[in-house]
Amino acid sequence: MKNFYNNIATFYLKDKLSVKQIADLLSITSAKVRRQLDKEHVKRRNRSEAIKYLNLTKFKKEQFVLKNKLNIKDEKLKIAGVMIYWGEGTKQGNTVTLSNSNPKIILLFLKFLRNICGISDKRLRALIHRYPDQNEKNLLDYWSSITGIPKTQFCKSFLHNKVSRGTYKSLAEHGTLSLRYSDKSLLEMINIWIDEYYNKL
Repeated sequence: MKNFYNNIATFYLKDKLSVKQIADLLSITSAKVRRQLDKEHVKRRNRSEAIKYLNLTKFKKEQFVLKNKLNIKDEKLKIAGVMIYWGEGTKQGNTVTLSNSNPKIILLFLKFLRNICGISDKRLRALIHRYPDQNEKNLLDYWSSITGIPKTQFCKSFLHNKVSRGTYKSLAEHGTLSLRYSDKSLLEMINIWIDEYYNKL
């Protein structure tokens, strides 16, 4: 019986399983798992940690791995990526989201995510904002080709019906691309970097 209870703490602390996952694994109630964790004075995870480990253990979502040793070129890329997100990114919520019509900005931010943040490309999602006279297939071909994001990871495009006549033709020739990476921990990290750079200036 002692080993049985010890397994509960091990499953929670070492294997990072949730209370529900442990209960299902041992064929006991979630309440019993919680009581044992309390008895062992095991500190519970906060919501962000719970989501993070559930993604890893249940949904097999790969975690981002920050690049620790940065050379001069890496440092410049990190600053560029953080500044782009500071100006154009969504700071709230659980998802890193950046929208822009400029391919160079999109590609630079993607390089930051891939090389500095160490994201999993399989978890990237993209959404195209398009206008009435723009061909959806052509836009999908274009953005998938230059970003390297498979078409299967693109959401259904969003059609803007109301636009200023002619304005978007020069500013958004290829529509606007919204990059999305669902990971609250990464969003929190980028926001920390934003504050760090702000305090240094």
